[in-house]
Amino acid sequence: MVKAVEVFTPTDVPTITYVDRGARNIEDAFRQALSIPKMVVSISGPSKSGKTVLVTKLVSSENLIHIYGASIKQPEDLWQSVIAWMGGPIKRSQTSGTKASIEAAGSVGGKAGIPLLAEAKVDAKFSGAREGSYSVTEVFADVSVEDVAAEIGGSDYVVFLDDFHYIRKDVRDEIGKQIKAAAERGIRIVTASVPHRADDVVRSNTELRGRVTAVDMTYWSLEELERIAQLGFRELNVDLSPAVIRAIAVEAFGSPQLMQAICLQFCFARRVTETLDDHIRIDIDEVAIRQILESTSVMTDFSRMVSTLHAGPKLRGTERKPFKFSDGTSGDVYRCVLLALRGNPAALSFRYDEMVKRVQSICIGESPVGSSVSESLAQMGKLARTVQEAPVIEWDEDVLDIVEPYFLFYLRCSPHLNRLAQ
Repeated sequence: MVKAVEVFTPTDVPTITYVDRGARNIEDAFRQALSIPKMVVSISGPSKSGKTVLVTKLVSSENLIHIYGASIKQPEDLWQSVIAWMGGPIKRSQTSGTKASIEAAGSVGGKAGIPLLAEAKVDAKFSGAREGSYSVTEVFADVSVEDVAAEIGGSDYVVFLDDFHYIRKDVRDEIGKQIKAAAERGIRIVTASVPHRADDVVRSNTELRGRVTAVDMTYWSLEELERIAQLGFRELNVDLSPAVIRAIAVEAFGSPQLMQAICLQFCFARRVTETLDDHIRIDIDEVAIRQILESTSVMTDFSRMVSTLHAGPKLRGTERKPFKFSDGTSGDVYRCVLLALRGNPAALSFRYDEMVKRVQSICIGESPVGSSVSESLAQMGKLARTVQEAPVIEWDEDVLDIVEPYFLFYLRCSPHLNRLAQ
């Protein structure tokens, strides 16, 4: 017997439902790129498209040094994060309220097989008079690319800089220089970014041209997403109609992680908690599918984000012009844009003229002018950053990119936007 939560794993690396995208040669492309000495591998793909799963599947956990871009605030943070993963070296410094002195107390040891780090990590002990309260803070010692290269250069260790696009541009420029230096010293580097920021690695340092191999994950096709459901429900002894599987896959927006979440919620809704003793066929109608999608939306809570974008920026002494919409509600240009994004056909990227057409299509009578739509999109991009640091939507004056598929899923499948109209 296998449990449904072991079959469909939206928060973990899948095993039973792992789909090898062999037709696209993605795994082979990654292996080949990683085998080239002194080459940086840049993986691009939509958020939740399986970039991290690909790397963790093909690089052993013992050798994978996983660093998140959001944690890199200063250039030196990269190698300090690498050292932190390895277990040292550190030094301790007194921060308050004591006359105690600190002295090195010998080696404690770092990661096995990394001699320098094992020797460099030290403990501390106090001596002398103590007055009042005190605290000790661990601070990572200064570490250079050369220090790290001396330990893992030419080895099987892989530094995986995930969500490279989360790093601020000014910091990215310096990181780009360090990545080049690291690759030249034999440190294996892999970065991951969303598609419209795929060239951030090269742009951070133009001297990386010719030293970066790109692996394009692309959005998952409906057939690839459907394969997740087919593998999983077969393991659970359940047969779903192709129409139901297709309806689920359409709402996953090219994200295997989201497909896993919807399939798991389907199991919860139909009380399929583990492999069934007898094979059954489940056929449900569109209403039941919508209920399952709405239930899944609680796993992707963007309520604060949607509320913030719906309200728009605060204005002083100015009332926004109201419009009437085809869903029977009314509101300003910000509600209008959200309704346009929620509409069919679903998409994660829109050009300016497409957005204007969508806005016009959901309005009854007068609709916002193009300049108003453009300004609201620019403001929404800024507002999104006030809710969370990781980008959700990005507007560059001509194209709107929905960076986070879960946000679009929540917008379409959660009742939250409808409640805001009330």
